[in-house]
Amino acid sequence: MAQLCQKLDEIQGLNTRVLIITFGTLPAAQAWMRETCAPFQVLIDSERSVYQSYGLERSFLRSWGPKTMWRYVRLLIAGRKWRGIQGDSAQLGGDFIVDINGIVRLAYRSHDPTDRLSVDDLLNLMQQLKT
Repeated sequence: MAQLCQKLDEIQGLNTRVLIITFGTLPAAQAWMRETCAPFQVLIDSERSVYQSYGLERSFLRSWGPKTMWRYVRLLIAGRKWRGIQGDSAQLGGDFIVDINGIVRLAYRSHDPTDRLSVDDLLNLMQQLKT
């Protein structure tokens, strides 16, 4: 999320909107948004209907594998505060680009929590779609 905040000018320059969809509670989403600066719109999908519609999986094994554990260790060493497990830690996320007509232009479903496209990759793709 911090990477998105750092690229806010570029995102706004592409005349795009970032929506963050979470299945968490409103207080948890508000706390997370304060921690990450995110000026983006957050939608709470407590029933996970959007997650299911976009084909996002749940996997405890992939969510808590060595790659993910190592990522958390590195974040803690770097000074990130541990907030404990928030909600369903087995729910996997993804990145999607949907155009103004509702057509999905990119569907990237994460294999594990560390598997996300970079913000630069997303911005490059949005720039390509704009032209």
